[in-house]
Amino acid sequence: MTTMKHLIGASSLLLALVLFTQCKEDDSASPKGTASIEITDGPIDDASVKGAFVTVTAIKVDGKAISGFSKQTIDLMAYQNGNTKLLTTADLEADTYSEVTLVLDYSQDASGNAPGSYVLTTDNVKHSLQATSSTSSEITAKTGDFEVKEGSATNVVLDFDLRKAIRYDDAPQSNDQYDFVTEAELKSSIRVLAKAETGKVTGQVNDNFNMAGDKIVVYAYAKGNFTKSAETQGQGTSQVQFSKAETSAAVDAQGNYTLAFLEEGEYELHFFGYEDTNNDGKMEIKGELELSLLGNLGLDLNNLSVGAGANVSLSVNVVGILP
Repeated sequence: MTTMKHLIGASSLLLALVLFTQCKEDDSASPKGTASIEITDGPIDDASVKGAFVTVTAIKVDGKAISGFSKQTIDLMAYQNGNTKLLTTADLEADTYSEVTLVLDYSQDASGNAPGSYVLTTDNVKHSLQATSSTSSEITAKTGDFEVKEGSATNVVLDFDLRKAIRYDDAPQSNDQYDFVTEAELKSSIRVLAKAETGKVTGQVNDNFNMAGDKIVVYAYAKGNFTKSAETQGQGTSQVQFSKAETSAAVDAQGNYTLAFLEEGEYELHFFGYEDTNNDGKMEIKGELELSLLGNLGLDLNNLSVGAGANVSLSVNVVGILP
């Protein structure tokens, strides 16, 4: 009887080892594709901000950390208007994914210096973005699904909208005037997009009579999602203005703008002028701009179709300020 028990036990152990080995072989043989994860930024409405740095210690896709990722500190403001920073390239199982998580370090940057995530103002002062006692956080980005296909390369873009992500400190000090918004709001400030499935809108704004003020920002909304009274007043705990905008872009000194990484769909564009009314370095809304179209008069600012891979060109003249 004892011999029989030993034989049964040995057989069970052997079977378990065989099954385990088969599972390991099956895992290693799972079809894979390559995913390149990039990051880009939308503008911040504050003339005194020179840089906005985040320190990323890990990236997770559907909750699983990408192996081999090295801690990085990135100036998000260096990557705007369709420019991106490559964070990592990884082999992932061929599948459809729905979440990308950034693990942020608030206390130390990639070189070991404090703080880890901060705003750099034009006077070269670092303002820590740490808003709570926690020295790190995991931000799972707002996303639709993206697919990694066997043997193929997929480019995934994280669109980190600083205008939605950063607020003024409730009790500002000389070296601490900015904070991240709440974690729930921070999640809504990042979009995840399959790069190949997006288009863009580019163009020029001519303000020949300087009616707009010191700065012009253009906001792209999914058609029907813009309510002026609500969007200009600020929403949520952190009073984020233009919170429902899909993306935004600052018009540069030559009048050019780029609304990059727009998912295929119908949009409406709204242009607002800003000026620093009290000379404190912070821009206040002057008003929504009244515009006339240039060139392609068949386009409609309130019903603009953007397809995957498309570059829609839309230029305007500023003719007034809307009430």
